[in-house]
Amino acid sequence: MFSSFGRLFAGAVLSVSLLASCSGGSPPTMPAGSVDLSSLSSPQPDVRMFGKWMYLAQFYGEDLIIYKRVGLTLKFAGTLKRGVSSPQGSVVTPNGWWYVANGVNVLLYKSTSKGPQRDKPLNDPGQFAVSVDVTPSRQLAAVSNGSSNTGAAGSVSVYVDRERDPARTLTYGSDPLQGAGVAIDRQGNCYWAFNDPNTNNGSIVKFENCQGGGTIVVPSIANVEGIVFDQSGNLYYIDRSAGIYKCRKTSNCTLFSTGFADPVALNFDHKDKLLWVADAAGYVDAIDPQNGKRVFSEQIGGPTNPPFGIAPAPGG
Repeated sequence: MFSSFGRLFAGAVLSVSLLASCSGGSPPTMPAGSVDLSSLSSPQPDVRMFGKWMYLAQFYGEDLIIYKRVGLTLKFAGTLKRGVSSPQGSVVTPNGWWYVANGVNVLLYKSTSKGPQRDKPLNDPGQFAVSVDVTPSRQLAAVSNGSSNTGAAGSVSVYVDRERDPARTLTYGSDPLQGAGVAIDRQGNCYWAFNDPNTNNGSIVKFENCQGGGTIVVPSIANVEGIVFDQSGNLYYIDRSAGIYKCRKTSNCTLFSTGFADPVALNFDHKDKLLWVADAAGYVDAIDPQNGKRVFSEQIGGPTNPPFGIAPAPGG
């Protein structure tokens, strides 16, 4: 099991071409007839046309894997490698805009009927982006930086009005924090999960209006990773050592779903139908948000190229 900081650089320069599979075992080569989706035609203007996709970020392979969703079946569609360097946390808006924390920047794609179409990335100068969240209108985005490129403490880069450069950078305290998940609630507040090597545990901090110095809302997490809000404003977070916790708003957090090998990222699909989880042991799981029970689990990538980011489209 890797720590949040350990995976920031481990494998970041690997140049393997491992593709996701639903069959388990050794990663296969690309199926016959698959396409490199990076050369798609221009996006379709009608968002109703883009269908349902599942987007995975595979950190070790330095690629993004695209699946077509048919019910709970994931059908391999292709891979993206152009400009992909260290992909991890990602998210999709309700109308199909896909953001991927990519180490050196944040990749941006528009979902179309044929798959994702690349747009200009967000710049994240001097930082190592590991997770991202964005409001449905895309007027506010927040990026969790695991650390700076010089190894300094993690931070949150905040983007406003769909600008490509951050408007400000948020930090908390003076310890060498290692950034993990990030989320924005419906009131426009930023929440940041980080692990502190000085205390050997993690926390989640709230930045009111995505500004200021921040206030701890969930302390003493053994090893925090992804965080997300449901449409009712309840916070969910991953403790890598235990499973997924669900909070009543942002307090009274209790263990909600267990049985994962190494959970690292999570996102709801459209209108909270399912909670999808990326497991760094090489699995993708879907959880019933009503009771925390697993309704789908499939080996994808395996332990050599597991998913570190997961984003159903449409999301939100």
